[in-house]
Amino acid sequence: MTVHTFGHNRTYEMEALLKLFRPAEKFGFSDAEALPSGEEYLSAVLLPAEAGMQRLVCRTKLGGAERKTEALLPAACAGNALDREISALLYPQLCELTGIRPEWGMLTGIRPVNLLRKFAERTGSTAQAMTEFREIWHVSEEKTALAGEILSIQKPILDAAPENGIGLYISIPFCPTRCRYCSFVSNSVSQMKGRLLPDYLERMQEEIRMTAALIRRLNLRIDTVYVGGGTPTTLSAQELENLLSQIAELLHVCGNPLLREYTVEAGRPDTITDEKLRLLRRAGVSRISVNPQSFQDAVLEAAGRPHTAQDAEDKYLLAKAVGFENINMDFIAGLPCDTVQGFRESIGRAVRLNPESITVHCLALKKAADFYQNLPMPDADAVSAMVAYAQKTLKAAGYRPYYLYRQKNMAANLENVGYAKPGFESPYNVMMMDDSQTIIGIGAGASTKVLGGKRGIERLTECKYPYDYLARFPELMAQKTAQIEALLR
Repeated sequence: MTVHTFGHNRTYEMEALLKLFRPAEKFGFSDAEALPSGEEYLSAVLLPAEAGMQRLVCRTKLGGAERKTEALLPAACAGNALDREISALLYPQLCELTGIRPEWGMLTGIRPVNLLRKFAERTGSTAQAMTEFREIWHVSEEKTALAGEILSIQKPILDAAPENGIGLYISIPFCPTRCRYCSFVSNSVSQMKGRLLPDYLERMQEEIRMTAALIRRLNLRIDTVYVGGGTPTTLSAQELENLLSQIAELLHVCGNPLLREYTVEAGRPDTITDEKLRLLRRAGVSRISVNPQSFQDAVLEAAGRPHTAQDAEDKYLLAKAVGFENINMDFIAGLPCDTVQGFRESIGRAVRLNPESITVHCLALKKAADFYQNLPMPDADAVSAMVAYAQKTLKAAGYRPYYLYRQKNMAANLENVGYAKPGFESPYNVMMMDDSQTIIGIGAGASTKVLGGKRGIERLTECKYPYDYLARFPELMAQKTAQIEALLR
């Protein structure tokens, strides 16, 4: 299928819209004046019209059927405004020709709750913003209600953010092995050669010291610390202890701030030991994740998870015995070899274990499809049923949805939702997903988001891979420091 544009360059949004209906397909592109011949296409052509106006002509051709709609637009309509006009014409055509009506309507962004908040601030009414979600953006009643509920739960968390507060994200992009569904930057420890990991940790220690000095110079206050990956507990007990000591020194240099959250992703049960859990407790870590992803052994095996369901439960119970009072569990809807019944059993077992929060992800097909091409995959209806069951069951058990984000090419075009018992919501997750706080990233694969600058928020990425991080370390640190200081001074 071809994405065709003429008279403008808004290809990205058109492709994102088309992927709501054909998530696993690769598309061709054309900017020729003539329509693609003899094939399926999605087309948006912008032509001059009478004075001060332009004519937008949108066509969709699928399965031999074709639809066409037009609109007159002001000549000044461009950028995001033009994206919206194009989507408004193409979305109904795609719904009609495919018979698919995405639950998030024509929204393609990853932060729908953030968008709803902006609508509410603009109109002065959450109710009016939710009406706009339904009527203009075609979001379903159920997803609009979900976004509205999360918006209300997030308000006190956002309001409690300290002045000049920042989040700190520390990246350990290493895992014992790589899970087959993984779309994150992570490196298999079992395949690493030489001194990559020790050298990485040594350089990251330098960056931690530099970051502490930067935070002091700019009079910032650390609000949350989140150590993610990868799997931070992949580190040996000694390596983990050294890292925690470096973080403690950073906090000391910055005045020992009263953190709202200090999370470390323990993640993979096969990396969790009693010794490591006790190190985390002594370091003041307040929240950890123990992530089964599924409580079905056949699903875990297909996903390349080298642990059983019982292993995950045992490590969760060990963390409780060590004294952790805020534990998150992750599950993925749509994993290969899973079924609606199997997923229901996984959620039921999680509820019985009673962790403080449970996050339900939907499989992102973009990275996983090649791995699973010979394995049975749940279809969109099955994934939708899994997500609906999780929401109903978790809310009945006293959990509330408190943050939400979407990814490209997600199963059934759905969403990832974090559920928590009241008082156990993760401020880091809320502030980061809402773009409401500066987040300073440390390490390879970590992104820094700075509130400020002409665009309101600037995103700075050091580099994606550890070996690049090591090779370019002085250059990266100089560039990052200069950019942050320029934005926040």
